Amino acid sequence: MATVSAAEFAELMALAREQPRLTPDGQWRHDYHAAMIAKRTIGVQPDLFGAKPIIHMHRTRPGPVIDWQPEPVDEKLARIARDPNAAFGIGRPALSDEEKAAMLRSAANWLRLGQRVRLTGSTGSIDGQFERRVGRVGVVWRISRVLTDHVHIYLDPVGAERSEKIVFVELRDVEPIEDQL
Repeated sequence: MATVSAAEFAELMALAREQPRLTPDGQWRHDYHAAMIAKRTIGVQPDLFGAKPIIHMHRTRPGPVIDWQPEPVDEKLARIARDPNAAFGIGRPALSDEEKAAMLRSAANWLRLGQRVRLTGSTGSIDGQFERRVGRVGVVWRISRVLTDHVHIYLDPVGAERSEKIVFVELRDVEPIEDQL
């Protein structure tokens, strides 16, 4: 029935099981994530009956207090009335190509993988999810190759957060900071 020999099958399975090599950036991300988990973990409590073990973690300080309020509908309608093609969306204009180029030039001396940053602004959202991130701290996780004015930020956990939060933000909403973990 089989069309491949046992040796060929073993070679194909070895290739399928082999993990791809990490790039230096990928290795840094792996090591950083493992260090953050190890830093927050207090201990592991195995279950007596074979269920998943319970992982106990340190709580972190609460996040910044956000007093975001949605934009009233009347104000939003008045704001977009000037532009008949406007979406029912944000009140922040997009950057021109010249402004993006100037921003990228100014960020060239600090924008690198692992740089500690603080979110200072956000695009608008309907439910305030993006606005609630303002003031949070994290590290530059990945620099977008497609959208050069965007970066991925690995946010430090706040409150009872247990899973990592990696957000995709505009570079204009990020400022470098010098604090250490």
